[in-house]
Amino acid sequence: MTQQRLELVLDDVVDGKPVTPSAMPVGLLNQFHDQVARFLKGSHPEVDLDSLRVSIEEGSYKLVLPAMALVSGLASDMALLGNGSIDDMDPKRAAVIEEWQQATQRVPTRRYVVQVDPAKPVLIHAGSRFVRNDNATWVGVEKYIHGQVLDLGGKTPNLHLQLADGTMLKVKTSQKQVLSKNNNPVYRSALLRVRAEEDLATGKLRNAQLIEFVDYEASFDAQSFDTMVAKGRKAWADVADASHWVERQRGAA
Repeated sequence: MTQQRLELVLDDVVDGKPVTPSAMPVGLLNQFHDQVARFLKGSHPEVDLDSLRVSIEEGSYKLVLPAMALVSGLASDMALLGNGSIDDMDPKRAAVIEEWQQATQRVPTRRYVVQVDPAKPVLIHAGSRFVRNDNATWVGVEKYIHGQVLDLGGKTPNLHLQLADGTMLKVKTSQKQVLSKNNNPVYRSALLRVRAEEDLATGKLRNAQLIEFVDYEASFDAQSFDTMVAKGRKAWADVADASHWVERQRGAA
């Protein structure tokens, strides 16, 4: 399988000259490298920056991480960023995006590019609007959610779940919960019981904590269904109008 690479690009003009690997102000160089390091590490203490290797390529000033999957949670955060949202990203990675957005507003010639798919680059410039919003009303809930597990584990364990609508949800887990799974759930559908905060207006979830993996069979047993239908028909055989009977039980008739 081909590893996905991540490109992080700084594009600017300083003293009338385009920024390139051979013409980069030292202060800007140090700042960008620090921001890239914080973006890669995020809130994951297990990410060892010294073990990661990046290359510097032409194309303004471009840093390339050749194997994005080596970094915890980075793939799911890039999916969120690609959808134009940083609200649910790792907060430390989202903070770097905000720093880049603010820098482009102070320096209109500057532009940042964060890219996994060359056909869908994420452009951060003076006219973009990458900001975190938190005007929602959040309430505590406990619910069942279904999706595909894209990532599980880490020194600080968590699970990244892709929901049916394509959105990503990060779910905190414990080492005990991860070890309790006899089979590897990554890239498989899963039903989870979670505790989380839910936006009353949109139904969006945040701060999700795994309660348990729920074992279920995602299949339809036609024979069992027919048996239940037959039992129901027998039980209701002497009821001429089922709807009228229900209304009477509710006191409506």
